[in-house]
Amino acid sequence: MEHSSGPIEDNGSQETADRQTFLASVVPFHLLPPAEIETIAPSLNKITHEKDDTLFVQEETVLAYILILRAGRLERIIEESGQQVDREIIQPGGIFGGISFLFNNRISTSTVCCVEKASIYRLDCETFLRLCIQHPAFGRHFSRAVDRGRQTTRAVAESGPGQPGDKSLTDSFLWKTIGDIAKAFPSCLAGTSIRQAAAILTASHRSAILVLDEKSNPLGIVTDYDLRKKVIVEGRSPEEAIQTIMTSRLIQVDAQSQVFEAVLTMIRNSVNHLALSRDGRIEGIITERDLSLAGAYSPIFMVHQIQSAGGVDELRGVYAKLSVVIHNLISSGARGSYLNRIITAITDAVLTRVIGMALQSMGPAPAQFAFLLLGSEGRKEQTLKTDQDNAIVYEDAHGEDQAGTREYFLGFGKRVCDWLDEIGQKHCEFEIMAKNPAWCQPLSVWKEYYRRWILSDDPDRILKASIFFDFRLGYGTSKLVETLHATLFENLNQWPTILRHMARNTLNYRPPLGFFGNFIVQDRGKDKERLDLKSAMRLLVDFGRIYAMKASNTETNTLKRLQALYMENRMDEEETGDMVHAYEFLMFQRLRHQSESIKKNDRQPDNFLRPADLSAIDQQALKEAFKQIRIAQAKIRLDFSLYFS
Repeated sequence: MEHSSGPIEDNGSQETADRQTFLASVVPFHLLPPAEIETIAPSLNKITHEKDDTLFVQEETVLAYILILRAGRLERIIEESGQQVDREIIQPGGIFGGISFLFNNRISTSTVCCVEKASIYRLDCETFLRLCIQHPAFGRHFSRAVDRGRQTTRAVAESGPGQPGDKSLTDSFLWKTIGDIAKAFPSCLAGTSIRQAAAILTASHRSAILVLDEKSNPLGIVTDYDLRKKVIVEGRSPEEAIQTIMTSRLIQVDAQSQVFEAVLTMIRNSVNHLALSRDGRIEGIITERDLSLAGAYSPIFMVHQIQSAGGVDELRGVYAKLSVVIHNLISSGARGSYLNRIITAITDAVLTRVIGMALQSMGPAPAQFAFLLLGSEGRKEQTLKTDQDNAIVYEDAHGEDQAGTREYFLGFGKRVCDWLDEIGQKHCEFEIMAKNPAWCQPLSVWKEYYRRWILSDDPDRILKASIFFDFRLGYGTSKLVETLHATLFENLNQWPTILRHMARNTLNYRPPLGFFGNFIVQDRGKDKERLDLKSAMRLLVDFGRIYAMKASNTETNTLKRLQALYMENRMDEEETGDMVHAYEFLMFQRLRHQSESIKKNDRQPDNFLRPADLSAIDQQALKEAFKQIRIAQAKIRLDFSLYFS
């Protein structure tokens, strides 16, 4: 039973002054400037409730206001699976509803009843959200209240695989610095004979020798492979100077770099040796073997095999090793983002080889083109279960050249996509591929596509178009990709409303976690009692995409997008760190689950994880990661003024 006196006129009465004094003493309203207190105090709606009245029902009541208790006492009760798990008495000055509104889609997180007759102020939610937007310190009060336990997520995200928390990544080999594992290296002057240099190399038991000038500055490197190929195979005289067979392109890595960065540097540059530098001076040589990655299941060796593969069958055999490579890296303590980068490097190498084979078989392209990678490929976030998402954009042809140009690129797209499918990168079930005529188009058509997508206000169409907002160059002419980005941002500047539509779409998803810690799993079908991690991560991906597009940032990777937000002062260091760690943890769990599924050969890799299979600390970290998704949704709600979405 309730009685309302309604809002009062701000006429300088004692009641108005009393409201202002009271509100200024309530946390977090005390953070607001006096002028704001004066503005909102008269708008409060005063209600009286009798003893035993129920104000809100947990997970049922949709809030229309925020409650501020003026007098009396309330009881807040939390239940889980029909059992009471928490109880709190709300005293005068206490508030309720802010967390429910921001982080639980306006649904009450508790059942609230009157212990005794209570006098309550109601603050309408539109005013509440305006305060959160215009006064960040006020809004952060609620974020911090829901964000308890964030250190658990960080601790697990930064721990090794197997039993997270048992081994710090600082103790894992992949996270050691290159300087910690550097070994002595041989060197010789540029004029040294090949015979003498080979003798020095043999005595050192190393696989490369640095070539120096008279001032001991490095000029290049000679590997044991160079000696075999350029001397023995090509028949050079061993009395020639060593500089005649050296490789002048000396790839360097800083001594403070971590092992995993050195691995990626080797992959990107297709080399087996790196020069170790410190303060501008070369101090050593790091080899593939030093990085414990020599052998058939080394990602570096895989890339070499891909680059030299003679056909589709050979590529299929090499690509089949990917799951073993990832499993080994997981066992070595690799983070999810590092695993993504290795998968990306390998799949990019496959694409480059396949396109090279296609161009060789079909002849040169009739026009400049760009083979676009979209979605998770475009973000460099592939997992062990990623199908093809790609497209082709080519320069506009004119007159009678149009038909021939289109015919060539359609045939080219079909050949590339079909070969990728044969190798193991499955066709997209929605046919978002370069073999689909809709996605193999000249630049003018793609420009029109982006104009129409930006103008759209259809939520479903915008959702489907989002995959085309994460694109990067897979092969071809970078200028075409730059033109598409310019087109996208030019249209966004003219019609930014789509960002609000995209933001609203993100609020339709609820993380698979009850507000009080219980996992919400599938209740039927083949995925019964499992969680969909891919859908859970999609919100963080959407979050990064929306803000990147808003800032006209061409970066596509989610973690780099989050870092950009921090650099642009759109998020503070703590917010960014928590969101990054949540993303890292979820990605690691997806990849570990997929890797184990493949290793056991019990089912095809998927994104559905059974919480019961996780350790207790992993379960807790998973819950904290899902809370970060709620916080991301709350930020979107505030930043895009989505009051009642």
